[in-house]
Amino acid sequence: MADQTLFLTELSHKTDQIPSKSVKLTVTSPPFLNIVNYESADNWLRCWFLGISPKSIPITKHKNIEEWSAFVAKTLIELGRVSCSGAYVAFEVGEIRKGTVQLEKHVISSAKFAPFEVMGVLINQQKFTKTANCWGISNNKSGTNSNRVVLLRKTS
Repeated sequence: MADQTLFLTELSHKTDQIPSKSVKLTVTSPPFLNIVNYESADNWLRCWFLGISPKSIPITKHKNIEEWSAFVAKTLIELGRVSCSGAYVAFEVGEIRKGTVQLEKHVISSAKFAPFEVMGVLINQQKFTKTANCWGISNNKSGTNSNRVVLLRKTS
């Protein structure tokens, strides 16, 4: 199959347009619970480049970790369908609630429902608060203070 580029605005677990076992690498970052507004104000530039309205993109919102983990599990199951054997997934998340909830642990737990093995977790700790810095908050207390990338490899 020739390399193909698709641009989809579907929910991450409903990507029927992507052929099974056709993806070699997925790099993604899901919405972090009910923490950040991912709607129009935060996505306008990406949408402008793509020529679409930010209001046309379904953005999931989850108020608790159980709902979020179920969403991640469904996404990983779909990634398992579209990924070829040996494919990699880089799943970027962060810590929330002042570092008391580390989302990578929930991604790892959700991966047991999909055909992936966890290769490791890369943690990048900044000296500033990542998501709050653009609003002038630099106390490294509020917001997301690290990038955490869970690297997964499809096993079958």
